[in-house]
Amino acid sequence: MYAPLEFEDAHYSQIEYQRKQQQYWDSIRLAIFTLAIVAIIGIAIGIVAHFVVEDDKSFYFLASYKVTNIKYRENYGIRTSREFAERSHQIERMMSRIFRRDFPGSSRFIKSHVIKISPDEHGVNILVVLMFRYPSTSSTAQIKKIIENTFYQSLKIKQLPLTISKPSFTLTSIDSKKMRNLLNSRCGIRMTPSNMPLPASSSTQRIVQGRQTAMEGEWPWQASLQLIGAGHQCGASLISNTWLLTAAHCFRRNKNSHQWIITFGTTIIPPAVKRNVGKIIIHEKYDNKTNEHDIALVQMTSRVEFSNVVQRVCLPDSSIKLRPKTSVFVTGFGSIVDDGPIQNNLRQARVETISTDVCNRKDVYDGMITSGMLCAGFMEGKVDACKGDSGGPLVYDNRDIWYLVGIVSWGQSCALPKKPGVYTRVTQYRAWIASKTGI
Repeated sequence: MYAPLEFEDAHYSQIEYQRKQQQYWDSIRLAIFTLAIVAIIGIAIGIVAHFVVEDDKSFYFLASYKVTNIKYRENYGIRTSREFAERSHQIERMMSRIFRRDFPGSSRFIKSHVIKISPDEHGVNILVVLMFRYPSTSSTAQIKKIIENTFYQSLKIKQLPLTISKPSFTLTSIDSKKMRNLLNSRCGIRMTPSNMPLPASSSTQRIVQGRQTAMEGEWPWQASLQLIGAGHQCGASLISNTWLLTAAHCFRRNKNSHQWIITFGTTIIPPAVKRNVGKIIIHEKYDNKTNEHDIALVQMTSRVEFSNVVQRVCLPDSSIKLRPKTSVFVTGFGSIVDDGPIQNNLRQARVETISTDVCNRKDVYDGMITSGMLCAGFMEGKVDACKGDSGGPLVYDNRDIWYLVGIVSWGQSCALPKKPGVYTRVTQYRAWIASKTGI
């Protein structure tokens, strides 16, 4: 049995003193803590108030001007041509130089997109969309004045690659709907739900052993090709408001267009948009034994309206050649392991192009790769398209404009070492596509 502890008076007094001293310092600490909490709350309220008052908003302008030191070329009128792409990039780079350097609040400038290059007696006319972010309290007239002043000042003091006629410059404020409609005239552009451009760097994940697509609008040309009553069978890529490209082998068992439907969106169920199929065109020389000419066109019974969720991809110029180890992306609803189930959510993979010489090595595909095929993946495997991704897009980014360079065709199993994915090489079929669709 434990007896109660006994203390001498002196010892007890010392303990009582220390307790009072401790209470004193506890009061001080409590006061300091309370003041700190009040200060933090005050700062937080200030930050919230700042963002409520100064919440950024997108502003869009349509700029038009004449360039006098270049001559018009016929291919400037073809938005998917190499000439249009290269000239547009030069113009967009120049606009970035004008508005990102020495511009009041230079971080306010987001991006520019060339909409049209048209002929002029003394050169070419340029039509370009400009995108800015400013506090929502800012007036459009005030922003327009800043943009105009900056533009005119740049013409005076900067050595620009293109000679711009100052009197020809006009600037018009447009709303997001008008901006979207203008961009819809261009292919291969991805937009976020907030109508802001989505940079190429946002897409890094894979299909096999990967994750779901991050947001709507990342791959707006991706479609799901489905048999009524049987569900998803293949992927497809939107190339106009009525036509899609896919693989011929998707129709081996059923070529009846009335039994197929097309859906768009990042999920199969529910779809964002749904359309019936009106026509299926399979390449006349398709060989299901060698997988040669594995390409087909699908026409919908009614057109789709372009939006952030549904957009067409660019078809590449037939002269485009991708070097080995070029980064490309493949997307689809296919399985993430060999013989696994179809995925309801769209997935994406970054892979690299592999030369035909390497792919035709005896230890890889032993001479089976023809000029109409393109290999992409990694020689060590691990990342690849898989069952259910057939017919889907392999796309290449050229200055934030996306081009369809391949169609998922065949491969040995999924993501095996020395067995990369094999794709139909789209550049080889540009004439065939044009002959059937006029695109």
